[in-house]
Amino acid sequence: MADNKQDKHEKALDLTEAALDSLVTGDEAKADKLIEEAKKLDPSALKEVVEDLAEAEGSSGTLDDQAEEEDEEAAG
Repeated sequence: MADNKQDKHEKALDLTEAALDSLVTGDEAKADKLIEEAKKLDPSALKEVVEDLAEAEGSSGTLDDQAEEEDEEAAG
């Protein structure tokens, strides 16, 4: 079971990173689709990527707020 959870987490991380690549190239629709897939697999992976980006940019408040808003939208 732990392997399956880890596999889902890794796949969700990959999808999130692919979504970022899509945003860079201007394909927002594809990015949104990939983010939704990642959330379904493992929402914590998306949060992990957002936190890593925030750390790298030194602006965690802004990115954390965005991630929370996306989580709220997904929930409801």
